[in-house]
Amino acid sequence: MHHKPTRINRLAQVARFLRVARLLLWTIWVIYRERRRVIRAHQRGHYEVQPNIEVLIKVLTAFRETAIKLGVLMIKLGQFLSARADLLPEQALQVLDSLQDEVPPAPFSHVISVIEADLGKPVEQVFSLLERKATAAASLGQVHRATLAGSGEMVAVKVQRPHIEELVNTDLSTIRFVIWVITRFVDTSEFIDLMAVYREFRRTVYEEIDYLTEAANARRFRELFRDQPQIYIPRVYEEYSSKRVLVLEWIDGLKINDYAALEAAGYNRLEIARRTVEAYFFQFFEAGFFHADPHPGNIFVKHGSPPEDPVIAFVDFGMVGTLTKSTKKALRDLFLAFVARDSQALVHALGRLGFLGENANLPAIEQGLELMLTQYYGLTLGEARELDLSDVAQDIEQLLYGQPFQIPAQFAFTGRAISVLAGVATGLAPEFNLIDVATPYARKFLGLSADRLGENLQELLRQMLENGRALLTLPRALERIITRFESGQIEIRLADSSTNGRSRRARNGRSPNGGEGRGGTFSLTFVSLAALAAGVYLLTSVHLFTAGWFCLGLAAVAILGLLLRR
Repeated sequence: MHHKPTRINRLAQVARFLRVARLLLWTIWVIYRERRRVIRAHQRGHYEVQPNIEVLIKVLTAFRETAIKLGVLMIKLGQFLSARADLLPEQALQVLDSLQDEVPPAPFSHVISVIEADLGKPVEQVFSLLERKATAAASLGQVHRATLAGSGEMVAVKVQRPHIEELVNTDLSTIRFVIWVITRFVDTSEFIDLMAVYREFRRTVYEEIDYLTEAANARRFRELFRDQPQIYIPRVYEEYSSKRVLVLEWIDGLKINDYAALEAAGYNRLEIARRTVEAYFFQFFEAGFFHADPHPGNIFVKHGSPPEDPVIAFVDFGMVGTLTKSTKKALRDLFLAFVARDSQALVHALGRLGFLGENANLPAIEQGLELMLTQYYGLTLGEARELDLSDVAQDIEQLLYGQPFQIPAQFAFTGRAISVLAGVATGLAPEFNLIDVATPYARKFLGLSADRLGENLQELLRQMLENGRALLTLPRALERIITRFESGQIEIRLADSSTNGRSRRARNGRSPNGGEGRGGTFSLTFVSLAALAAGVYLLTSVHLFTAGWFCLGLAAVAILGLLLRR
């Protein structure tokens, strides 16, 4: 007869509380202090000021070492922070990146007692074989291979670790207490919304320790990929699953980072990378629901799938991300603001997406975005292919850290998933190009039909008109357009195979020798003719008077710009 697990000793709980509180107070204070110092310096125009990397690395190394000893939630918190480019600079994030969720397994007696308590019958009646050795052990649970007694099917049995709810509740209470103490003495809201970070972390942890939620996630993924035979999602055995026990179909396969075994089996590594990444872009752009933990231990090439047609199997559905319809709409608006090179509209869209706190310094953020627009605006697809994604990621991380941004939960997961995915794909096939695979999905998501925006001006105008913001802010928009025409900042970029994507010459419409190039004049002529034609068509053929007059107004501004150049 197996006894019920005993509760954690009260003295042990107090000792853990003190240890965790001390660790968190120092860690959170240093993170806050350094970010506040950098943001304030940047707001004053001192962009050369950087965080004290040595101090951050020292405190995060200490956090990492203690987290491994304490286990459970501290490891999860370290992993959660490793996705927060708004809280830590890249070099500091790397300290936490190596924090692996691998801990010694719980005793086999605990596994049996949980299964029997939750399923209400002896373990022998459920499994004819249950392997003693865990195939994987993490901070919240562990997995054992088993054979179902009724059907003889091979399954993966995931069981929660001992005292998990008590430990999670204790650690969450400690984190909340530490945040309460800090916010009593310091107003952190402008630089870090600590309570928002806490609430999001708590939500993800509670979802991850509820295996009924994970079972529902697995069923949803299986339905999503029902018509895609190249992707495989294991079946859930609901009759043997509970809040603390999850039974899934066993996946027999090769890990996608076991390169030697993949090549020995004759698999094409580039094709595996392509299928894996396409599955993720399908999740991001079409489903709006994605597997948020794509590390190599969770992705396999299924045994038995032919070398010319590898089947990619996913496991572990505890961490998922979602993109709602309103989020997708705001992302499209963000894209349109980027195309219009309107940093103010970008700030507005970012605010709707939750990137800006209540006390965010909007002029400072707008200034930082203007710098990013100057650097990346106008890239052709060919130039984008040539970009080093790690350089772009570093630029974005520096912007996030150096300005009062905060990353909403779904985007923290999205960013982390894409980052891990890019690493996995590059490891599989160094020649793999993420941009090429992403482009058709992104284009469909945004409702665009051409690779280059210069060739899709009418579609862009239509979307801007539908959104209505262009008309509501017409005076400001026209003022911006006139200013940019006068300075030569507006241009239509034509694809040029001789362009070097890394050179990124000044994108303000001026030629390298300081004078305005012929491209600026051609751009104005093109815009004036296109807008004139669109205005006439909208007024006479489809009777969209507001849109038609807007286009005619744009044509007039373009002609004015041409006259000013003469």
